[in-house]
Amino acid sequence: MLLNLLQRSTHARKLLFEHVPKCGGTSMSDYFRRHYVVSATFDRYGARPNEQEQFLALPEPERHAYEFVLGHGVHPLLDHCDPGMVAVTILREPVARIVSHYYFVKATPGHYLHKQVTTEQMTLRDYAASGISPELRNDMVCRFLNVTPEEAESDPGGSVDAAWDVLQERYDVVGVLERLAPAMEAIRLAAGLSNRWSDRRINRTKGRVPIEQITAEDRRVIEAHNALDIELYRRVEAVAPR
Repeated sequence: MLLNLLQRSTHARKLLFEHVPKCGGTSMSDYFRRHYVVSATFDRYGARPNEQEQFLALPEPERHAYEFVLGHGVHPLLDHCDPGMVAVTILREPVARIVSHYYFVKATPGHYLHKQVTTEQMTLRDYAASGISPELRNDMVCRFLNVTPEEAESDPGGSVDAAWDVLQERYDVVGVLERLAPAMEAIRLAAGLSNRWSDRRINRTKGRVPIEQITAEDRRVIEAHNALDIELYRRVEAVAPR
């Protein structure tokens, strides 16, 4: 196991993984890390200030030398990485994603939204409509266009089309969490990773109410704030690996 963690697979290609929050990315990141050396990994997790700017300020040979780039919001770095880098991401049904997001925040004292959510005793419906984080409002469309929710929603159809074009043109594999195993096999083959995905899930949200048990009004509010993501997910789900 130690060898896998520290030694890049001889056949692995350089990889960028855009981790959309609450789309199973912690488990995937753990799997990917086994194939790349730490010294050649650019990890954009946590709250390290100016991290993206520091990456962009590096000379091109140093940026291109990274073999694995991962984290929340690494999509804008794609144009500045090695042109041969394999780009992958996983999306999730938007209502389920927001429900998971809410219960994860409630159960995680270290999360940046935990104190506000618990202090104000927010319900799921409150949370979905709160606007306290851009992650709760058409986040999938916004992150692949690098725009604000307001900018994306000023032209809903055009924004969904543009995000769909980005995923089709710039990403080698785009899967859905609901069919994760075939998506991970497609990624493994595209990136030349040696170990097969074992579907070992970590960071599961505890205490989450099943999606089937949320109220119709909760669902309506979530859908109202994520209509663009719902349409983008519909398109991706239709063509994602099976």
